[in-house]
Amino acid sequence: MLTFADFTNKIISDLNKRFSEAILEGNYILVKSGPASMSIPISSMYREYQEVKDYKKTLKLYVGIINDILNQYKFKIDYKSVYPFLKSRDFGKGENDIQFYREQAFTDIDVLYVSDMGETFRFILQTDDVDFDKMKKAAWENLNKMANPLVKLDKTLDVFCLKYSTDYNSTLLLSTALQNQIHKKIGKDYLFAIPSSTTLIVARYRPEYIKIIESLIMIDKDPSKVSGKVYRCKNGIFDIVDEGY
Repeated sequence: MLTFADFTNKIISDLNKRFSEAILEGNYILVKSGPASMSIPISSMYREYQEVKDYKKTLKLYVGIINDILNQYKFKIDYKSVYPFLKSRDFGKGENDIQFYREQAFTDIDVLYVSDMGETFRFILQTDDVDFDKMKKAAWENLNKMANPLVKLDKTLDVFCLKYSTDYNSTLLLSTALQNQIHKKIGKDYLFAIPSSTTLIVARYRPEYIKIIESLIMIDKDPSKVSGKVYRCKNGIFDIVDEGY
């Protein structure tokens, strides 16, 4: 039985033999084939391997899944399952620059869009035959249907996180429902940080809270990193907190 680390290294190596590129991006394996790409959670792949106890069967299964998704003649978007997704501005850039459809959200963070296929994400590309205006409208409508309450990390501090862990926690910051929660519980002058896709930290603006948020960023265990910066929002204007603050 392969360990999680050995399984991860082996399946990435084998996927690289069959597709343009397969790389580890946080908790996901990002697989590219031509202009298309998709992400698969490595934990789901390893869980399947543990159940069938056969590496070759697991590899064959996921190669089939990846081919079914990436090798479609034309990508057909399901507007009921498309969502905005916050990622680092560096995500997907470099030697093999992937043409994700992206827009700037904050100084070092972009909004990408994904088609949520359950166990996998398929990132929307600039080359997809998609009505992008319709796609974006549907994505934000879908996000605004999500509910996740803000809860205090400590009774003595006005520092909050989201009660439930989801892949969309960071993006929920931009939802109407969460903004209403923030304004009600904290106000319109607040600090926030998005260290990873699953982690959002929000606090009332107080200079002494900046160090606390920086410490929380440092201990965040999700490897799908987004930003190591602390931001301040004041009356709808977002800025990175100066290092000297």
